[in-house]
Amino acid sequence: MDNSKFSMWRACVAVVHLDQKISEDERIWVSEKLANLKLTVDQKAILRSDFENGITIESVVKEITEKKDLAFLLHMVRTIGHLDSDFSSEEKQAFQDLEAKITGNLDLAEISEQIEKMEIASYHKNEVYKTYNKDSLFESMTNAFLKFIN
Repeated sequence: MDNSKFSMWRACVAVVHLDQKISEDERIWVSEKLANLKLTVDQKAILRSDFENGITIESVVKEITEKKDLAFLLHMVRTIGHLDSDFSSEEKQAFQDLEAKITGNLDLAEISEQIEKMEIASYHKNEVYKTYNKDSLFESMTNAFLKFIN
């Protein structure tokens, strides 16, 4: 497992500690992850230590370099936060901080504009100006004219 993904899992363990109480469901969740993730012996030892001794999310989130790992962590903050049926204020704040970090550098207006242009470009003229009634000379001529001017 690369360092970005491993750091993401360490951050997940940190999320368990955010509200400073560990529920049985959270213990089970961490145990299942340790048992099922493809980790080296050293990585498992680090995650166990993080869980037993506590770790702050700030100390490992800077090591997460892949956007997909950050996005997955954002999802996991919410998931882990609800394991004990109490999405605490600390967990909510961590979610908001992480969301701001992930989306902070994005120009959402520009992205929306690019998506709209891509969508318009994806319309194939033959499909948009398709003649459904092959026997209609009017429909064929109208669609041919519209296709020509567009």
